[in-house]
Amino acid sequence: MFSEEACLGTTCGIDKLRILNDELNAKVVEQINGSQELVMLASFARESNEYQFKKCLQNRISDVTSWRWVLEDLSKRLEDSVECLKYEHNALRVVVQRIKDELNYHSKEGTRPGAICPLTDIVEKFIMEEYEFLRIQKRNFENLILELDKQTYIIEKTKNKINNDVLNKIQSLTIDETCVRKDYNNVIVEDWKKNRKKGFTVACWTKHCEVLKKAGLKALCNAIITRQQIRGARVQLSFSAQAYSTRIDAVLRRRLCSNKIKIQDLEWQREEALRDYTSLEEELALAEKTLIGTMDQERVVEARLSDRTRRPNRELIKDEVNRKLRDEQLQLRKFAKELRNNITRIIKLKNDLSDAIAHIDCCAEDLMQVINLDEERIQSRQAEQNRSDSASTTSLPDHTHHSQEVSNQLTVIQEENEDDYPFEY
Repeated sequence: MFSEEACLGTTCGIDKLRILNDELNAKVVEQINGSQELVMLASFARESNEYQFKKCLQNRISDVTSWRWVLEDLSKRLEDSVECLKYEHNALRVVVQRIKDELNYHSKEGTRPGAICPLTDIVEKFIMEEYEFLRIQKRNFENLILELDKQTYIIEKTKNKINNDVLNKIQSLTIDETCVRKDYNNVIVEDWKKNRKKGFTVACWTKHCEVLKKAGLKALCNAIITRQQIRGARVQLSFSAQAYSTRIDAVLRRRLCSNKIKIQDLEWQREEALRDYTSLEEELALAEKTLIGTMDQERVVEARLSDRTRRPNRELIKDEVNRKLRDEQLQLRKFAKELRNNITRIIKLKNDLSDAIAHIDCCAEDLMQVINLDEERIQSRQAEQNRSDSASTTSLPDHTHHSQEVSNQLTVIQEENEDDYPFEY
C-alpha cells in the first residue's frame, strides 16, 4: 500500500517518507556526533595514557636510579671496608708473628726465664710477667683474627647481596629505558601470560631496598667498629709492651749496676783475703822458724842437763843452775806446744781463706755470667727498640714493597675520613 501511495503521488505517502527521512537523519547526526566524541575521547585517552605511562615510567626510573646510586655507593664503601679489613688482617698476622718471635726469643735466647735458677729476683719476675703478658696478647690477637674473618665474611656476603640487587636494578633500568625509546607500532605481541612472573608491590620493593640499605650500613658500621677495636688493641699492645720493656730495662740496668758494684766489692774482698793469706804465710814461716829455734834450744837445755848429771854423787845436787835449766826446759816445752797450736790455727786459717777465696771466685764468676747476660739483654732490647723506632718513622710504602717488608716491620695504616658517608639519605 505504501508503494502504491508513493507511485500514485499522494501527499500522505510523501509525508511519511519525509518523517522517516528526518528520523534517519537525526539518528545519523547523533551517531556521527557520538562516533566523533568517542574517537576524540579515545585519542585523548591514548595521549593521556601515554603521558601518564611515560611520567610514571620516568618516576620509576628516577626511583630505581636513586636506589641504584645509593646501593652502588654503599657497595663501593663496603668494598673499601673489606680491603681495609684485609689489610688489618695482614697487620694482625704480622703482630702475632712478631709476638711469636718475641716469645721464641724469650724462651731460647738470653731473656729466657730462670737464667740464674734456682736464684730469682725482681728482674726474672718482671721477665716472667712480660712473658705471660705476651702469651695473653698472642691469644687475644688470634681471637681478633677469627673475629675479623667472621666480620669480613659477613660484609662480603652483604656486599654480594647489594651487588646482585644493583645488577637487577640495572637490568630493570635498561628494560624501562627501552620501553621509553621503543616504537611499538609494528610490534608483534607475544603471549606474555605463559611466562608471567609474580610481581611485588611498591611498598614491598621499597622495604626490600630499605632492608638492604640498613644491612649495608650496619655492616659498614661493624667494619668501622672492628677497625677501631683492632687499632685500639694494637695501640694498647704497643703502650703495654713499652711499659713492660721500660720496667724490665730499668731493673736490668739497676741490677747490672748493683752487680758491677758487687764485683768490685768481691775483687776488694779477694785482694784483702790474698793479703791476709800472704800475712798468714809469713806468720807461718816465722812460727815454724821460731818452733825450730825453740826445739833446738830445748835440745840444748836437755844436753846441759844431761852433762850435769855426770857430776860425782856427792856433787849431784839440785842447785840453782839445775832448777833454772828445769824451768827453762818446761818453758821451752810450753812455748813449743803453743807454737804448734799456733801453726795449726794458722794452717786452718789458711785453708779457710783458700775456701773463702774459692767461694769469692765462684760468686764473681756467677756474677760475671749474670752481668754478661744482662748486657746481652740490654743490647738486644735496645736493638729491638731501635728497630721499632725506625719502623714507626717510616712512611707507608707501596703495595709491592709492603708485601716484601710486611714480615719485618709493621707500617702505619693511613686513616681515611670515615665521617663523610651519608648514613641518612
